[in-house]
Amino acid sequence: MQKILTIARREYQAMVATKAFVIGIALMPVLMLGGAVIPGLLKGLETAENRKIAVIDGSGELFEDLKQVAEKRNSLLKSAKDDSKRDTAEPEPKLSKSEEESRAAREAMGLEEIHNYIFEQVPAEGFDDEQRLALSERIRKNDLYAFVEIPDNILLPQPIDLKSPESIQLSEVAYVAQDAALSDAKRWIEGALNALVRRKRLTSAGVSELLLVELERKAPVVGSGLFSKDESGKITSEEKPNELASIFLPMGIMMLMFMIVMMSAQPMLESVLEEKTLRISEVLLGSANARQLMTGKLLGNVAGSLTVFVLYAAGGFIAANRQGYGDNIPYHILPWFIVYQILAVLLFSSMFMAIAASVTQLREAQGLLMPVWLVMLLPMFVWFGVVREPNSSLATTLSFFPPSTPLMMTLRLATGAIIPAWQIALSIVLLLASTAFGVTAAARIYQIGILWQGKTPKLTELVAWLIRNPNSARK
Repeated sequence: MQKILTIARREYQAMVATKAFVIGIALMPVLMLGGAVIPGLLKGLETAENRKIAVIDGSGELFEDLKQVAEKRNSLLKSAKDDSKRDTAEPEPKLSKSEEESRAAREAMGLEEIHNYIFEQVPAEGFDDEQRLALSERIRKNDLYAFVEIPDNILLPQPIDLKSPESIQLSEVAYVAQDAALSDAKRWIEGALNALVRRKRLTSAGVSELLLVELERKAPVVGSGLFSKDESGKITSEEKPNELASIFLPMGIMMLMFMIVMMSAQPMLESVLEEKTLRISEVLLGSANARQLMTGKLLGNVAGSLTVFVLYAAGGFIAANRQGYGDNIPYHILPWFIVYQILAVLLFSSMFMAIAASVTQLREAQGLLMPVWLVMLLPMFVWFGVVREPNSSLATTLSFFPPSTPLMMTLRLATGAIIPAWQIALSIVLLLASTAFGVTAAARIYQIGILWQGKTPKLTELVAWLIRNPNSARK
């Protein structure tokens, strides 16, 4: 036991007492979360532009109204940016809670449009492909941002066949631009144009302005937590959930576990490969056997991963409290997080060590590591669907697939949904069994492979190492 603890202490110091560890601690969150944070930070560097949009109004009734709506939008956008008094007497319409959260999400991802829309009318009479080509050339020369072609029958009554979904929709409006697929201008024009079309069609049908306003009133659907009874017997509702926190907080917690596992497992690969290549392992095996050496390395690695967790958890706690999100931290999952993290580090670190022991060069290890990385990344491919439905069949199935169990169960628990206790217990039992099997199998491969020199063993040879006695494998 003394030998194992000595090896563990040495591995722990080699992992945390280095400049690379400090740099990795600082850079890893940037690499993982920078895609969501950096666009928001760089947003202020972007300057607003006047984006000229040509409109071919086949109906002959929509261009002026659309132009006025765009001018109103530009005016409100300018006054909001300058933080000054509005030029118009009308106050900006108050956004609903869902609209405010939607805008906050877009701003956080740097997708909120800041440019002005300037509309230019193009005669619809005789508009043909030659003119479409001419407008496209103007777009290529940056003289025009986009052009919109409104069909001439968009305001006319059209027959409706309830059995045909196509007949319920109006004629398509063409939006042509270089970034037509993801354009914010297209999204805004679609909303504004459909509102104008709906208003004009109802007005032409004899609906009064007052009735029109009455018909457009909406009943907001406000999310609320479950009801429960407190100690005094009073029945109250849980605090209203924050939609942004409900989406991004579970993902952030899952990413934290992935970063910790990655920062813990990768050094094991490099350490074992270095010891094997430089023949240091032969010296170490003179003082301790292969099982003691591997056990000590794994214990030191677990201690290092817990150090990483403490540093990140403390930093996240301080940042959340300073930003006023301290109440959104799901403290109840911390014990489960630590349990799943320890088992995940043991499982994947043992895999990385076994792979390193069976090869002689880093490039050979990369090919064997690819399946392991794909399994680790599996929960990240489906995280959004799992956050929306934490108890779906997909989430439950992946929770019982041991390589993805740690990340998947942590993600599900962080959503705040009620996860059945039997699923938590069964996932831990399966993960314990798979970790025990993985460590044992890796120990066999490590025991043989650490002294293996020459060609890289084939998959059949690795399987033989798992089945046969380690001592007989050398014969």
